Amino acid sequence: GMGYTENVDVWSVGCIFGEMVRGKIVFRGNDHIDQWNKIIEQLGTPSQDFMKRLQPTVRNYVENRPKYAGYSFEKLFPDVLFPAESTEHNKLKASQARDLLSKMLVIDPYKRITVDQALQHPYVNVWYDPSEVEGPAPIPYDHSIDEREHTVEQWKDLIYKEVVDYVQKLLYGKLPLIGNSASA
Repeated sequence: GMGYTENVDVWSVGCIFGEMVRGKIVFRGNDHIDQWNKIIEQLGTPSQDFMKRLQPTVRNYVENRPKYAGYSFEKLFPDVLFPAESTEHNKLKASQARDLLSKMLVIDPYKRITVDQALQHPYVNVWYDPSEVEGPAPIPYDHSIDEREHTVEQWKDLIYKEVVDYVQKLLYGKLPLIGNSASA
C-alpha cells in the first residue's frame, strides 16, 4: 500500500527491541488481520490522517473495526521487564528505553522516529560511532559466484580465501574493526 521507506525498518527494529524486553512476541497474530488487530488493541486506533493514506478496501476494514485507545508504554513495557539502572553507559534507564520504543512503535510511518533520530536518542547514542554509520559503502556483492555450481571442497576454498582476504584488509588498515571505535 504505502511503499517502502527506511521507517519500515525502524518499526521492525522496534518490534525486535520490544520482544527482547518482553521476552516474547509483541504483536502475535494468527495471520496478518489478527496481527493488525493485536497492534491496534495495544497501540490504539490510528489517526484519520493515516487512514486517508490507506487503500480504500483496507481503510474501510480499519474504519469498521472497534476503536481502541491503546495502552501506555508504561503498561506495555513495565519497569520490571528492564534490568536495573545501568551504572555505565550514562546510567541508562527503563524510561529511556520506553521512550525510544514509543517513538519506534508508531503505526503511522510519517510520525515514526527516523533512523538518524533513533541513533541520537539517549538510549542508543551511548553506542553510536559515526565511523560505523558514515563509513564507506561496502563493495557490491558479486552474485556470479552463487550462480555457478561448486563442489563442497570448492566452496570451502572460496570461503577460506574470502576470510583470509578480509583479515588481510583488516590487518593492513583497509577495514575498520567493527564495534571498536578505538581502532577505527
